Amino acid sequence: MSLLEKITRLEKEAEDFGFKWEKVNQIMAQIHSECDEITVHLNDPASDPDKTKLQEEIGDLLHAVFSLCVFCKLSPQATLEKTLAKFERRLEAVKQIAKAQGLNSLEGRSFDELMGYWEKAKKRV
Repeated sequence: MSLLEKITRLEKEAEDFGFKWEKVNQIMAQIHSECDEITVHLNDPASDPDKTKLQEEIGDLLHAVFSLCVFCKLSPQATLEKTLAKFERRLEAVKQIAKAQGLNSLEGRSFDELMGYWEKAKKRV
């Protein structure tokens, strides 16, 4: 059983037991809460050097997002596959745009420049 199948099974098991989300806004609040916890951890100068706590918080965020998929009756596996395919198409478009400008890499470009390439790629695909 894959991890994404396991989370679907566990979410359904929790729901069957009565431990379930009632409304989508509850899951969204949990997602926002997990993002806030990650931000606090990233800004903590005394954070674990081995990143254990950060990994735990990111895992909690992923779990909340996949819970949203299950709640919305979407397959976490199919959802992740679709978004990865979309990212792959857009990344390829970014590469093509850069190559058309004579660039072999975007290394050293500012974040704003990178987002400019991303926006152009989004329009292209």
